[in-house]
Amino acid sequence: MNIRNTTESYGALARGVHWASALAVAVAWSGGQLVDAFGKSAEAAIVFVHIEAGLAALALLAVRLAWRYLDPHPPAEPSSFDPWLGYAAKAGHIALYALLVAAPVAGIVTLFARGETLSLFGLWDIVSPWIRDRAFARSTKEVHELFANALLILAALHAAAALLHHYVLRDNTLRRMLAGT
Repeated sequence: MNIRNTTESYGALARGVHWASALAVAVAWSGGQLVDAFGKSAEAAIVFVHIEAGLAALALLAVRLAWRYLDPHPPAEPSSFDPWLGYAAKAGHIALYALLVAAPVAGIVTLFARGETLSLFGLWDIVSPWIRDRAFARSTKEVHELFANALLILAALHAAAALLHHYVLRDNTLRRMLAGT
């Protein structure tokens, strides 16, 4: 398998970053949803995993965008719905990228508004630049949750579109992102 993209398929790096991003988003979102379902003894561990997965999604987005610049993706599969399908795909990707930035940044702002330290993968800590402000933290937490839920919904629509391409339009859009093709 080629690490670089070709005109027919995504390369190993683009595929790996795509699926790692999907996993990071799923883990971060699940942690955010499940933190209250477990006792206080598990809360710190779940929050740590939630934050680190969100940071991983943000870091993977930076890698993805840099790689996309260095190694352009394959052209879109032709469709009888062009150009509208292409416009929808582009708008969907831009919205996904925006939410991949906005959700973690809102989470970081929430953490800082609580006066807490941000741990960067357990290696470095960034101390909150602000004094604790509970009202602001509650507001930013709501924004963080809104962005995270919107991201998950949009990712589900993205997956549904890939399945539509595969099963209805019967093109190679999904196959190009799967390993071994």
